[in-house]
Amino acid sequence: MMKQILSENEINFNDLEKEIYEIACKNAREMMVEILESMDDSLRVSRDREQYRHKGKRKTTIKTIMGEVEFKRVIYQTTNDLGEKTHIYLLDQAIGLETFGKISTNLALKIVEHASISSFRNSASNISSTTGQSISHGGVWNVVQSLGSKLKEIEDKDATLAASGQITGKTETKIIFEEADGVWINMQGKDRPKRGRKSELKVAVAYDGWELESKNRYKLRNKIAVAGFVTAENFKSVKKALLLVFSIRMKSK
Repeated sequence: MMKQILSENEINFNDLEKEIYEIACKNAREMMVEILESMDDSLRVSRDREQYRHKGKRKTTIKTIMGEVEFKRVIYQTTNDLGEKTHIYLLDQAIGLETFGKISTNLALKIVEHASISSFRNSASNISSTTGQSISHGGVWNVVQSLGSKLKEIEDKDATLAASGQITGKTETKIIFEEADGVWINMQGKDRPKRGRKSELKVAVAYDGWELESKNRYKLRNKIAVAGFVTAENFKSVKKALLLVFSIRMKSK
């Protein structure tokens, strides 16, 4: 490949940069497949054969920052704590494989990072041009929704635990100051109906006091913030998660 590139009469640096990047991504994908399938084979050999019954191999494709990685891994039949038969991939458990659909966590986070500062269409273009993976603006929207749903599940669970006193924060304080407000924002999309072009972003800030930052200048101490396009009731629930940061120290009599 390199000899072919060097044999060309004219070499443009930008084209050369893209060509080398594509080669690097291709090699990285091949290395990833080799490592994953080798690990899967080691798990197959060392597994508890009575607990995990081999049910054949399954092919899967994961979209990564290097591009699409297609590999095979063994699926096993086992019995869970309730005595029910279930199927698992030992490889997924061993490497902590977590995806958003078929998209890797690293790529999903990069997509969301772009989407937080740009339109879905521009984000898709940027991701497609700066990684080894091509994605549409609809794909960006799907990733944002999927990640948002997972974060909401975590927030709801944490809020419930905090409200019931099962968990408390590490920052001890006698008092918490809280401020909340809403900001109306124009939403993306020219095809949106006029009545639905704006949404309220609810914002809440909590802190436990002030501290001197420089001469005649103070800053909020232990400040945290939460925000979201949610209903008032849901936002109240999210604010309960503030207890995960603060632990109220009650006065003793």
